[in-house]
Amino acid sequence: MQTLAAPVDWLPYVQDAAWMPYAYDARADTLVFAHIPRDLHRNAVFVDRRFVERAQQSPPAPLADLSVAEIKRQRGPMHFIFHTAYCCSTLLNRALDVPGVSMGLKEPAVLMSFAQHWANARQTPGALDAFGVTLDLLSRPLAPGETQIVKPSNVATHLIPEILHLRPDAKALVMWSSLDTFLGAIARRGAGGRAFARQVFQGFADAIPLDPVFSREELLIQTDLQLAAQVWLMQMAFLNSVIRRQGPNRIRVVNSSSFLEAPTKTLTALTQHFDLALTPERCAEIADGPIFREHAKQPLMPFDASAHHAQNNSLDAAHASEIAVVKRWAITLAGQCNVPLSLPDTLFH
Repeated sequence: MQTLAAPVDWLPYVQDAAWMPYAYDARADTLVFAHIPRDLHRNAVFVDRRFVERAQQSPPAPLADLSVAEIKRQRGPMHFIFHTAYCCSTLLNRALDVPGVSMGLKEPAVLMSFAQHWANARQTPGALDAFGVTLDLLSRPLAPGETQIVKPSNVATHLIPEILHLRPDAKALVMWSSLDTFLGAIARRGAGGRAFARQVFQGFADAIPLDPVFSREELLIQTDLQLAAQVWLMQMAFLNSVIRRQGPNRIRVVNSSSFLEAPTKTLTALTQHFDLALTPERCAEIADGPIFREHAKQPLMPFDASAHHAQNNSLDAAHASEIAVVKRWAITLAGQCNVPLSLPDTLFH
């Protein structure tokens, strides 16, 4: 006779913030937790399988078996950094790792589960409720008194309305970089960057498409950088609409160049927007500290803003002709689709 497995007690997973929601299965309506304590958070480039795959994982937890009342009791304050990619958002998120004050969650993998779900035609009735539970679980502080600052992957940009609806207490920062910067970053990464652009385009094509859209035949003859340019335009159009709808009390905006030119000013303004207990003096210490001297995505590699710009410019020169052609094409397309080519720096107002 087969022995039935004992039911799992899910309460410890709910009460211990180190047990972080890691993956959501929409068909089964289950969450998998991964044990990711604060030090692992700090050292991981992103909280996804590439960097935390060895973390202990739970069995799939049916959402119906989790105590919503206990999750509500355990949840804490949270805010968000949304971004267009390749704009130093990871650096800013790392700078907000201040024990006792705030913790930066860098691209939690579980958000990608929901992004993928809402990027296709198959929908399930429990996904929105599950997303609310997941956000509350992510908001649990890893140390008493901390605020969680969540930076989703830009691939999850289309989740912003749901996030802001489910967490009306949350504020956000939008970080963006120029079309040139985005195209240069894609080109510098070679085949990997171009594959990334195609992957993101595929996700955005149904979720936040440009208007009007290209036909399938037209898309087949477009280059990788043309698709990358459309990804950037899709994000700018969508972010602009969200910013206008929510207003500056809830969403502020900063360009990556402004951040790198004035990190202390940026941190000071952002901590005021997020209501974090950081003085301007402490922000200056962070901006002058080791976080800003190490590459955010390549630990132990030195980082300097001026050298960063110089290196990018020299690498972009190898792709200058292709980037210039695609940029002109994208600017024309932006005019046809009424997409802004910049967003105002409202963080400092």
